[in-house]
Amino acid sequence: MTYSISLKIQPTTYQRFETIHQKLNAGETESQSKALGDNLADIACEILDQVFGQMARMNKSGDNESEKIIQQIRETTRKYMPWSVSFFGNDRLVPMVNYLYGRFYSEDGQHYMHYPIDASLATDLLAYVNQMKEGQNQYVPLALKAFTQVVDAGVTHLVREPKKMLKFNMVVDKTLTGVINLTTQLGYKRFDKLGKIYDAQSMSQYFDHFMVFLNNEPVLRKA
Repeated sequence: MTYSISLKIQPTTYQRFETIHQKLNAGETESQSKALGDNLADIACEILDQVFGQMARMNKSGDNESEKIIQQIRETTRKYMPWSVSFFGNDRLVPMVNYLYGRFYSEDGQHYMHYPIDASLATDLLAYVNQMKEGQNQYVPLALKAFTQVVDAGVTHLVREPKKMLKFNMVVDKTLTGVINLTTQLGYKRFDKLGKIYDAQSMSQYFDHFMVFLNNEPVLRKA
């Protein structure tokens, strides 16, 4: 069985990306790097808010730490995403944009960005979530570990792989790798902390929210 994570993208955001994709593949001479950088930052922030913003709002710990971390990641994304593509002419951007275009599909008029996850990882996560709903606290760390792996697969497919395609020089590549590692670790450490704050039944609400994005149907429709 094929599993993937599907994330909604706003119509105007997708249309901007599609326009850039069309221009680049048509040989447009006017630089698209700024428009693309801003658009990719919007896509990333929509995904961040959609998945983790809602989870942060569900957090009742009272310290607002989750919201602060999400805001920090959002600000870092808006700083470095446009900067990272600003180095390149249109021809260098085409392979990455075509790759990302392949990650979109549409269904019932809604545009989605998706990425695949390992079937065994998905089935493990589903099993752990079911055990947590029954109050089995020992499954919380296992579920969080699987959840982190699912999220990291998204970082790989939607951030790390596109970054490789741009073939940055060593200095810029090292900078961006450090930024990616820092922001992901901020989030992953927060996941781990939540597991120490809440019991299985309390954590289930977070996983119920995230499991909405899990899809076990093959993606057939292009955006």
